[in-house]
Amino acid sequence: MALRFIGRTFIGLGALILLFLAYQLVGTNFVTSREQSALAGQLEEQWTTGIDASVPDPGDAYALMQIPKIDLDVAVVEGVSVADLKKGPGHYPGSAVPGGLGNFVVSGHRTTYGGPFGDLDKVEIGDEITVIDRNQKVHKYVVSETKIVLPSEVGVIARTDEARLTLTTCHPKFSARERLIVVADLVGTPGDLQQTEPTDGEIVDS
Repeated sequence: MALRFIGRTFIGLGALILLFLAYQLVGTNFVTSREQSALAGQLEEQWTTGIDASVPDPGDAYALMQIPKIDLDVAVVEGVSVADLKKGPGHYPGSAVPGGLGNFVVSGHRTTYGGPFGDLDKVEIGDEITVIDRNQKVHKYVVSETKIVLPSEVGVIARTDEARLTLTTCHPKFSARERLIVVADLVGTPGDLQQTEPTDGEIVDS
């Protein structure tokens, strides 16, 4: 009887674990899909009104990002909290604006919640990244570097004197042991000076 009870207990636990994994890998995608639709709606409304709104509230739509190499077309949210990154890739508050001088930093999930940066490892030097901001201005970046760093190596998201875009995500897939970093340089002349302040702690777990 004891062995039968233990066996059933392990079977039950196994089923719960499988259900949890299924939700993390599939169920969370529906959550992000709904949030992405809402963010896209916010951007369309902003573009229609034409009112200058380069600094949105945390959790609101920040920009649209397109990476043709990996067929990515995604809305970026303002903020990198747990709740923010469930909506999509997040802009580090205080980092540079799209097209601005400084380090424009965006972090995104690699597996769960739609896994927007799931194929970021396929991006190579020379690939293009397009960012359309809340004022519908188009900014082009070209990838100049890709690398793997430890979460504690926050220099990659610190302020810079160049106009660049830095994308961060967890590495390898299904692990938060390291961070995959993609750096891209702005094409053309940067706008106003808006740089990232030095960052303490670790690169956000995404």
